Amino acid sequence: MFQDPTDEYIRTITAHCDLAGKEVLEVGCGTGRITRDLARHARRVVAVDPDETALAKARSAVPAPNVQFLPMPDGVLHFPPASFDVVIHTLSLHHVPLDRMNESLRAAAGLVRDGGVIVVVEPGDGGSFTEAKERFGAGSGDERPGREAAIRAMHGLDGWTVGETVLFRVRFLFADEDDFIATKLPGFGEKPEAFQQEVREFLARHRTAEGVVLDAGRRLNVLRRG
Repeated sequence: MFQDPTDEYIRTITAHCDLAGKEVLEVGCGTGRITRDLARHARRVVAVDPDETALAKARSAVPAPNVQFLPMPDGVLHFPPASFDVVIHTLSLHHVPLDRMNESLRAAAGLVRDGGVIVVVEPGDGGSFTEAKERFGAGSGDERPGREAAIRAMHGLDGWTVGETVLFRVRFLFADEDDFIATKLPGFGEKPEAFQQEVREFLARHRTAEGVVLDAGRRLNVLRRG
């Protein structure tokens, strides 16, 4: 799988947040797909994630000297106050347990220097990849409850203003149907035959000369003090 082959994430982030010369904390870096691009613009990137396996892949994929990958095993951001110019949640806020989401966002706000911002990138509506997640439980499955909670948390952050919602789309390129199944549907072979057939028919509709191409809606908000 190749996520975001046209670099829509970094294009959208940099259009609404100046990263040049900034110290950036990326919360929920995963395997480093967006970290790689952040490092090309920012002076320094500290990227954290609770998944040690994902972090190992990220360190291998992004050997940039201005990037530091750190584990976040308990989901808490352990940094001194006002350590960063920008804190970016890259598709991670909606994964925080609902009863800790407000606390997590307040902790992130405490790490931002005066004049700095919080950038929140979250799943949006629409797109064939989103449909596959909601219909078949692909990847992290139906993210609507977490997504709605993340929006409430942003608007409930005392002392911060949520900027306009920027909508954009990203593509996901899979070599073929089996690539999608292997990466996004573990246990597929144990599912009922009717389910397997439905999935393959869905993927066949999105087969191109490049492979299976799916897309997903995304939203970005920039939060500022005041």
